[in-house]
Amino acid sequence: MKATKFKGAAALALAAAFTLSGCANDSTSTAAAGDSTGSGAAKSLGIIQFDATSPIDNLFAGNTKKAFEGLGWKVSTQDPKGDLGQANAICTQWVTRKVDVLVVTTYAMDQMAQCMSQADAAKIPVFFLGSPLLPGMAGSVSYVIPKPPNDLFIKYLKDNQVTSFAALDFTPGTPCRLRAEYREKAIKDQGITAKEYSHQFHIPGQVVESQNGIAAWLQANPAGAGKYAIWSCYSDSTEGALAAIAQAGRTDPLPIFTWDFSLSILPAIRSGQVTTVYYAPSDVANTVKDNILEYLKTGTPKEGTPSTVLVTKDNVEQFLKDNPEVQAG
Repeated sequence: MKATKFKGAAALALAAAFTLSGCANDSTSTAAAGDSTGSGAAKSLGIIQFDATSPIDNLFAGNTKKAFEGLGWKVSTQDPKGDLGQANAICTQWVTRKVDVLVVTTYAMDQMAQCMSQADAAKIPVFFLGSPLLPGMAGSVSYVIPKPPNDLFIKYLKDNQVTSFAALDFTPGTPCRLRAEYREKAIKDQGITAKEYSHQFHIPGQVVESQNGIAAWLQANPAGAGKYAIWSCYSDSTEGALAAIAQAGRTDPLPIFTWDFSLSILPAIRSGQVTTVYYAPSDVANTVKDNILEYLKTGTPKEGTPSTVLVTKDNVEQFLKDNPEVQAG
């Protein structure tokens, strides 16, 4: 039997303006190192960021920029603030500047149709961070990683006969959408009957909107009236969920299953309330770098996947020792 679904109060809205007004100033820099592509001249890269208020997406773009500057590439970046129209407009700007390569962060290829059309006409290869490889892409690095947290979440729902769960979703983002699709299929396949409350948050505003969504769900599902769990697309929405739980003074079991890592959720990982999967932004950047350099030599599209580790209360201290960079911010 399919889970009953209730939509959150926040409606999903995407801006359609194709103007650069309101965009952050673009950042363009050139490193002094030599070009490693064998062309004899430094190349240029245009990065279409996702949203600088999302730490993990900001790190993906920043580490990619750093990786290519280390090769002597001229790198241009700009923040569309989570606005799809602005993202396509930024892409237009980089195409007009005739960059050699484009990298799109988190947005899906169909959302970037204008960008893809213009890049194709200009014969500029486009690589995607966050998406599986699809026809038309020159390459991708997929950090969707749907299985580990989802499989544990589904197992928890079944083993504990959960009566209601909340899902913090962000459909415009490829990783979030595909993770949610995996969740929904597994729920259907397993015959789970728990009531589902799906709350769509926006970016920017992901932490506060997630907090508000979970606060409403907690009010409708008081302690002792059932068994509960929370599914969260990534660490920002998890931070909002934790704030709502603390604000409500809830101490009943409310485990959260999520993706990526931030210091804000570390105490909850240590307590066992949060389980997450970590994929290092530097590994994402190095994977797309290798992907692009190989494509420029061979013309063959390739999908890369960064290394990951499932982080729980049982291995979090070892995880921190093995990945000291995560404690820097």
